[in-house]
Amino acid sequence: MSVTVQLDETNERLTEINIKQLSRKKSHEPLIIHEIQSWSSFIGTSTVEQVPGDIDKSSTYHYSSKIPRKQSLQQINNNQTSLLNKERRNRCRSALIDRKKQYYQRHDELTWRSLFGTMPVINQILTNKNFLYGHPWLQSLIIFIDSCFRGVGQVMFANNPLSGFIITIGLLIGQWQLALYGLLGTVTSTLTAYVIGLDYGSIRAGLYGYNGCLTAMAIANFSFGLYSPLIIGPVLLMSAYSTIFLVAIAKLIAVRLGLSPLTFSSQICSLLWLLGAMKFRYFFVDETLLTSRLLSTFIDKPNLSNITIIQYSIIDIFAGFPASISQVYFINNPLTGFIILLGILICSPILSFFALFGSIIGQLSAAYLFGLSAETIRMGFGGYNSVLTCQALGGLFFVLSGYHIWFFTLFGSIMSVITQFALSVFFSPIGIPPLLLPSILISWIFCLIAESSKNMIAVTLPTVSIPEDHLRRFHLTSLVKANFEFLNSLSTILQKSRYDNDISIEELAIIEAELVPILLCSYAYQKDIENLKALLHEGADVNSTDYDLRSPLHLAACVGKLELCSMLVKNFRANVNLVDEFGGTPLYDAFCHGNFHLIPFLYTWGARMPLSKTKELAFCLCAFSFEGNLQAVQYLVACGVNPNMTDYNGRTALHLAVCSNNLSIVKYLVEEGKASLVIADYYNQTPVHYALNLIDISIANYFHHYREQISKQKPRKVKVFMEDIFGDDDIDNQEQENNDEESSENIPMTIEESLLPALFCMAAAEGDIKQMANLLEQFPELRADSVDYDFRSALHVAAAEGQLSSIQFLCEYLYRKHQDLSWIKREDRWGFSPIEEAYHYGHYKVANYLIECIKNNHNVILTNSRQNFKNKPIIISMRRWKKILHFSALASNNEAELIDGLLSTGIFLSSESYADYDGRTPMHLAAANGHLNVIKVLQRHGYEGKTQRDRWGNSALDEARRKKFTEIIDILLEDIV
Repeated sequence: MSVTVQLDETNERLTEINIKQLSRKKSHEPLIIHEIQSWSSFIGTSTVEQVPGDIDKSSTYHYSSKIPRKQSLQQINNNQTSLLNKERRNRCRSALIDRKKQYYQRHDELTWRSLFGTMPVINQILTNKNFLYGHPWLQSLIIFIDSCFRGVGQVMFANNPLSGFIITIGLLIGQWQLALYGLLGTVTSTLTAYVIGLDYGSIRAGLYGYNGCLTAMAIANFSFGLYSPLIIGPVLLMSAYSTIFLVAIAKLIAVRLGLSPLTFSSQICSLLWLLGAMKFRYFFVDETLLTSRLLSTFIDKPNLSNITIIQYSIIDIFAGFPASISQVYFINNPLTGFIILLGILICSPILSFFALFGSIIGQLSAAYLFGLSAETIRMGFGGYNSVLTCQALGGLFFVLSGYHIWFFTLFGSIMSVITQFALSVFFSPIGIPPLLLPSILISWIFCLIAESSKNMIAVTLPTVSIPEDHLRRFHLTSLVKANFEFLNSLSTILQKSRYDNDISIEELAIIEAELVPILLCSYAYQKDIENLKALLHEGADVNSTDYDLRSPLHLAACVGKLELCSMLVKNFRANVNLVDEFGGTPLYDAFCHGNFHLIPFLYTWGARMPLSKTKELAFCLCAFSFEGNLQAVQYLVACGVNPNMTDYNGRTALHLAVCSNNLSIVKYLVEEGKASLVIADYYNQTPVHYALNLIDISIANYFHHYREQISKQKPRKVKVFMEDIFGDDDIDNQEQENNDEESSENIPMTIEESLLPALFCMAAAEGDIKQMANLLEQFPELRADSVDYDFRSALHVAAAEGQLSSIQFLCEYLYRKHQDLSWIKREDRWGFSPIEEAYHYGHYKVANYLIECIKNNHNVILTNSRQNFKNKPIIISMRRWKKILHFSALASNNEAELIDGLLSTGIFLSSESYADYDGRTPMHLAAANGHLNVIKVLQRHGYEGKTQRDRWGNSALDEARRKKFTEIIDILLEDIV
């Protein structure tokens, strides 16, 4: 009943998640088997990879020589072949997530709190496609029942199926026949909405059910023969018509005037039938109810000189309070009224309070101000209209803030009583009651004058919820406004802060959607727990995301504050697996920024590495295993990365650890990570095969003893937590070390320093040049190259959005200020420059413009961004490998234009080889895949890796010859000559 039709909803700025792919590098070590698989197939495939045994049979295998055998392969267990085949069939190499472990996602859990309010969690469960999977009819039936009970509750503005169910119980106790007719009318009107094909969200909220409920109960109440089957026909007919009439009247009242139709449809349909039934032959109306002396206009009045006050008993007064609530449903029963209050309380305590408040005001006004009869008061006829008026004005269509709203509600309730008995005088000659028309008229009048009052905050239809939601949003916005006071001269929304309440609910929604996420992320970046907690306690959504889909937990994981992460997850139910614009989760951010002490906490609470980073993490694990970085391997396994994931050649981390003869890593992967010994790569070689080919037989002997040992005892569980790697003391030391390093970083000390760059980025993303100019003019401390909490400048965001006008403004502004454009090459937290952002999203015109700006500015110097990444060897190595993987992926995918731009601007250096752990460079990969344009670009820039030889002694020229790419061969030969 709170909103009847889904009008044009408030536009939300949600960005589609576009996953980016990163990269890396490594030196080589002699191995004999050699084959270059297509990197494009490795980088570009889906996260669920095929197992090595299912690779394309057309793949070419090249052996430079035979495999020398130090030991006989017959010594390997006879059942190795069968184990290998079984492993191939059952293994999924991209299993980053431990599917046997249940995630701890409190934000999705069904708790007793889920039963209160509008029950959004229950609604999500019911409408989920996996709910009652395989039984669509049963799912549809449950959803329909849920909608019907919501419709019963919506008579009292309670959008909650449990509220509707409890109210139905109260109605059955009061008068079960009338309650059954009400249920029949609700089902009919809701089913009519489904048949017509009206808005599904409105149907689910019960907005097409409450009018049918009231229509059916009114017809049954004022007709003879409550048990007569003749009543069923009119109930079905008029209940169905109430839905049709509602849609029609909403076009005028809701769309034109912005008012809720409330119960107007049911009142008209009821009156139509009651008037018509007086002429119908086979239908009868109980005229004794319609012309009851309780509503008669002709009563004995005393003389002016002999006025006496009517005496009311305590029973008359106190029984009338709940009775007036039950009279909304045409039932005179105090117990029913109390049960209805309980039902409303489950949905909204504020609505329940104002229902009781309205009944008290209406009853006392009717008794002591207007002197109505004791019987009228006892039966609740004096307050049933003021009940609905009080609910509508007291928090539903107005924010419950300030003393003005109480005067407003009190006055509206009294006016409802006056209007009710005034209309009863008007309708009594034709023998019909005023029903709920008085509450509708008074509510409409007060809502229409709301825009003229600066002391009232009106809630329009698209944003109507329950009063608690409106009040929470208002308090939250007031807190946000206090933090954004420095923007009053710029924001058209915040300029209205001259008056505390002079702001509409739509503007509150805009502030909550756009400014609150930035403020939350800024506080998380600054480790300001107190202010962050204050915002969340006021109702800010802990899972709200900014323009890059970054949540406060993402930032908390980046800065490495365990107390902050614990507060967000434990106290405010932060989603530990939210994926940002760059494909990262909080656990991924914690690892990439060296905050390893957060791994056990996040992993325990269900955090996992993102599936979109499967390829990257598999490459990292192999690279760290090959270079002998045991600590990095331990961290990745602790994050839940599966040691059995494979790289582009089907090799696991264990393959690479064996190839580099790293016994310590081999032991860790086998004993702690449970790495498989029988997984074969694309050359059908297992780690055992590689171990047998090493001069040092230590690893081969270890495998032999391990297989014997494992057959005799139960395997140990995989250790995935940091406590298992270093222990609690080491974790505490790491956290202290992390805090000491973070304290030296240039973290903004004021909220303005943190928020202004983010707001500047938002303006650039929207192409709002005027707002960008105003910010730069009025805030001298704001630089055009300022970066936000993720080290992203306005140029990054504008390039990603393709806003060429914003980029031109920024470049021209710096040119006028005689500043260089070195920040065009600045990398953000993930190592991406604005040029890469533009290319990634297909904005080639923007990318070319940026490249030309750098070429035309001869004073550009490659500078590092404001980010102060820790100097931990693992982090340095991680960023280096990601850079190599990124360059290799571009070469494999034939991104010649982007490579040209990155080399010409100095983001990639032609003096570096960018070789991976097999010694293969982007030149190798381009030659192996036949990408002539990439070869030409690399040649033109004097790329130093063109003569690099991989682990097997092959150069890029050898790869081109093997694949018979004659044009590439000619170009490479010309360069040699």
